[in-house]
Amino acid sequence: MYFIKPQSLNEKSLILDVRDDEAHTHEQLALPHILIRADKVDPDKFMAEYNPDGVKPVNILCMSGGVASEVAERFEKAGYPNVAVVVGGIIEAEYEGLEILKN
Repeated sequence: MYFIKPQSLNEKSLILDVRDDEAHTHEQLALPHILIRADKVDPDKFMAEYNPDGVKPVNILCMSGGVASEVAERFEKAGYPNVAVVVGGIIEAEYEGLEILKN
């Protein structure tokens, strides 16, 4: 697991948002991303569906970074080391100027 700043994300990044539906509805990255609540993430299923060759890093986003770190650990324990925690989560992403869609 490693850590990246939100400003490193772009349209080609594989982004996994692990917040719940309510938080996601309230605010979300304008970049393409996959929403799966943290307690529902199955690393094997995720990789098979979204990253079958395992080449792209999986960038995990939550509100501030703590939950994303826990999910990243699950990926590593399942044998997928190519995961990054988005430092500061959606809060830092907005602070750094990434476009955030709000409802």
